[in-house]
Amino acid sequence: MANIPVDATAFMLHGVPTWFFLYRGKRPGRATGWHGLGQFEAAVAAAREKIRAAKAVGSATNGEKSGKSSAD
Repeated sequence: MANIPVDATAFMLHGVPTWFFLYRGKRPGRATGWHGLGQFEAAVAAAREKIRAAKAVGSATNGEKSGKSSAD
């Protein structure tokens, strides 16, 4: 039997595409594999929603810490 090098490409494994969505050093989301454009767009939308929610919580928290009301 011949010495045949065996590696991942011999089994048609080339890697899984992975996208990490980053915002200010945090990772609000990721997408792994390719399940079509619709699924990718949904993952991006979900990550953006997490960022919006974090901003809303952060701005509310910063307002409370400052001791000022919105009327000031």
